[in-house]
Amino acid sequence: MKIFQTQLQGLITKLDKQEEVVEEAARMMAQSLVSDGKLWIFAEKEMKGILHQAVEGCDNLPRVEVAGKESSFSPMDSLLVFSPDRGSEEAQLVAETASENGTQVIGVSSPTTEDDNGWPEKCNFYLSTGIKGGLVPEEDGGRIGEPHLLVALYLYYSLFFHGEGDFRGI
Repeated sequence: MKIFQTQLQGLITKLDKQEEVVEEAARMMAQSLVSDGKLWIFAEKEMKGILHQAVEGCDNLPRVEVAGKESSFSPMDSLLVFSPDRGSEEAQLVAETASENGTQVIGVSSPTTEDDNGWPEKCNFYLSTGIKGGLVPEEDGGRIGEPHLLVALYLYYSLFFHGEGDFRGI
């Protein structure tokens, strides 16, 4: 557990380098709400836990709706996409549809590589979780412990707290 905790603290420290992107993305989310647009959220795989927090949690987002392939996006809207998989076809379809409709797309996923051009390419704002694999080494040389949801929740709260003043009363 100590190794996991140390590695996780290192990841969170690195996330602080993305603060400027977090501030801009939170500002965009607040602008959508002020201009009577919608906040949409899409999450898949283990990151689906974000949906419960954003929609039903005590620190939920105002007027947020769960997005999918059939969502009606507008230029006044913002979309949050959470996926551990940069190559996800479903995340690609949702992000592409939103982008084509003028919606601002904020993506959260695993780190990019130079030859990667998955769905995050459709994002106006992109936040990397920093998770490249398991954090804890095993005896056989493998690694376990990929806290995608845990780090995504940290980034969710970063967006929430940066926009909280703007979200209050909306």
